[in-house]
Amino acid sequence: MKTAAVVIGSFVAAIAHLSYGVWVDVKWVATEAASRSTLTNVSEQVVNSLNNAATQFASHPAIVAASGAAMFGFVPRLMIGFKRG
Repeated sequence: MKTAAVVIGSFVAAIAHLSYGVWVDVKWVATEAASRSTLTNVSEQVVNSLNNAATQFASHPAIVAASGAAMFGFVPRLMIGFKRG
């Protein structure tokens, strides 16, 4: 995720620099509308997926109990990995 953020940020900065130098004509309003639409669709899909997962867990409590034991060791190591970067 960090790498993707750096790449996308560098791309936007490069386009903004070229636009400032009048080498490229960027239609910022259209770009903003397209990115806003894309981010809205992605967020709606994530919410829908989370709701579906919550429904599945609610209808199968035995799976939640079994996965809880596995997550007891996994989650702390995952958090340590995120903290170290």
